[in-house]
Amino acid sequence: MKNFFKNIKNKAISFFTKAQAAVETVVEDVKGDLATNTIGAIIVAVVVIGLLITAINAFFPTFFTDMFGSMKTKLNANW
Repeated sequence: MKNFFKNIKNKAISFFTKAQAAVETVVEDVKGDLATNTIGAIIVAVVVIGLLITAINAFFPTFFTDMFGSMKTKLNANW
């Protein structure tokens, strides 16, 4: 009888050890962490650049038209 209970105890301990290892694997799993951070950084960069363009347009309304116009003139001068 003592071996029967000892066997049950060992199986229970083994089960809980495996369950704990499985939970730790799921909780500590960092696969895809780099991809997630990269995508997040790209989204933040796009938003910051968009806000920067909006601010430049608000404070210097003719900035982009003048810049593209001068680029067009310089590029066409070489043809």
